[in-house]
Amino acid sequence: MEHYPNINFELYKFFYHAADELNFSKAAQNLHVTQSAVSQAIKSLESQLGVTLFFRQGRSIKLTFEGEVLFKHVDKAFNFIKSAENSLDSIKSLDEGTVFIGASDTITRYLLLSKIKHFNADYPKVKLSINNRPSPRSVERLKNGEIDIAVINLNPNVDYDGLDIIPFNTIDNIFITSRNDYKSTPSDRIFLKDIAGLPLICLEEKSTTRKILEVFYEDHQLSLNPSFEFGSLEVILEAVKANMGIGFVSRNVAEQDLAEKKVQEIFIHEEIPKINVGILTNKSKPLSLATQKFLNILLEKES
Repeated sequence: MEHYPNINFELYKFFYHAADELNFSKAAQNLHVTQSAVSQAIKSLESQLGVTLFFRQGRSIKLTFEGEVLFKHVDKAFNFIKSAENSLDSIKSLDEGTVFIGASDTITRYLLLSKIKHFNADYPKVKLSINNRPSPRSVERLKNGEIDIAVINLNPNVDYDGLDIIPFNTIDNIFITSRNDYKSTPSDRIFLKDIAGLPLICLEEKSTTRKILEVFYEDHQLSLNPSFEFGSLEVILEAVKANMGIGFVSRNVAEQDLAEKKVQEIFIHEEIPKINVGILTNKSKPLSLATQKFLNILLEKES
């Protein structure tokens, strides 16, 4: 089988217009070149392919059998290119496209929902695909190019190599209980060691919040031995309300139940580490226009 590796694809563009119009003059007008340039391009293509593509019939030109065969393929190729260009135009005008986001359930619920609603109002034809996974899993997927952006709890002990980090928010963590015998107040605090022996309910090991809690205990020469581990802060909250133990949660998750006095905060002397939330993007993966627009909305201050 003969191959033609060195043919300039620009020649196929000349052929396409000439075959589509069956008129070299009109083809030249479409291409904004001279009729002579079209003729020379066709001759060059015929020479390189080793076939005749056109023949004259009176004043008009016709495609040869070989020309018909070539045009069927070239026509499809140009239609695919036009379709691709139209798709790009749609994406550029944000008439279509998808932004893939990685974020935990808690971050999505408490920090992203209002932003997602804002984006959807501005760009209703762009889809937002939210992959709810713990922060370490979102980082892994971002590095693999599976998602466009990750909004995560930042672990100060992790090097996010290859990723750009934009500060986004800060989360306060607290210990909570539903029992009065663990009671403390801002002016009458207890020590972390005083609750270290109590049944503890916290997130499972793979989460960033859990890792930060482990370091917090280690820094105070205490061993972290949870009685219950869950994958959701909301489940921890329900377990605390069921008197299963004390819980370690972010303040925004417990805010309503704190206000309704269904649970109460355990105030301790030690400063509980806050968790910084960051927006991560992959340095090696350019952001689509839709992703850039979503990022802009994320960084807008709430009014």
